[in-house]
Amino acid sequence: MLPRSVTRLLKSIGRLRDPRPLSLDEWAEHHRPRVMADVQRVLPYIPDGSLFVDVGANVGLFTECILQERPQCEAILFEPVRRYYERCAQRFEDNPRVRLVHAGLGAEAGTTTIFKPRHNFGGNTIVRELFFDRSELAQLKSDTPFDEEEVTIEVFSQVAARLGISDVSFIKTDAEGHDYAVLAGMLPWLETQETKPVILAELLAEFYHPHWDAQVAALEGLTRVGYAECDLSRMEKIDDILLFPSGSRQSES
Repeated sequence: MLPRSVTRLLKSIGRLRDPRPLSLDEWAEHHRPRVMADVQRVLPYIPDGSLFVDVGANVGLFTECILQERPQCEAILFEPVRRYYERCAQRFEDNPRVRLVHAGLGAEAGTTTIFKPRHNFGGNTIVRELFFDRSELAQLKSDTPFDEEEVTIEVFSQVAARLGISDVSFIKTDAEGHDYAVLAGMLPWLETQETKPVILAELLAEFYHPHWDAQVAALEGLTRVGYAECDLSRMEKIDDILLFPSGSRQSES
C-alpha cells in the first residue's frame, strides 16, 4: 500500500492546471495515477466478489481501477452530473455487475445547483460557499469560467431501502465539501448493518470548511452507529480520510 504522503502528493499534482484545456477523456487519463494510488490504499478492504459503493463517481475511473484488481466485485455508482453519468454508462455498458444511479447524495432529497469549473472536471461542488470563496484559501481563481446544472439529490438510506442494498464492503465518497451530508444520509442504513463498510471520505479541515460543525456532527453520528472515532487534528486543507468500523483492522500508513 502506498503511504498517505504519496497519495497526497499525487492529488496535489492532479490539481495543477494544465496549460491547455484537456478533453474529458484526456483529463481522466491525466488523473489515473492519482486514482490508482487511492485504489491501492483501499484494496485491502474490498474482497473480490463483494459490493462497493462509489459516491461522486464522476466518469467512473475509480470504479474501473478497482474492478481491474477485483473483477468479481459489484458496484453501485452515484453521479449527479449528466455528462459524467453518461460517460459512466458508456464505460460500464458491458458490465452487468455495475449499477448506475443518476443522482448525488445528501441528507435530504431534492434538487440543487452544482457548480462545474470548466478547467477541472473533478472540481464540481454544490457547496456554494466553497465555489465562490475568492480568498487566498480558494481552490479557484476569481476569473475561473464555470457552468451550472440542476441536479437530483437522494438520501442513501432511502435508496438502499428501495434497491435492497446491504452487505457493502466499502464506500467511497468524493463530493467536494458535501461529504458530511452524504454521510449523514447514510446513518440510518449504517445503523442496520451488522457488518459495516470501511468508508473513504473526502473531508475538509476546520479552517476551510464552511460547514465544519455539520461535518463534526456527521462523524459523531458514525461513532454512534459503530465507527471508531476520527481524529482530524492533523489533516490538511482537504484530505481523504478512512473511517473504520469499531474493532476492525486498521492499517493506515
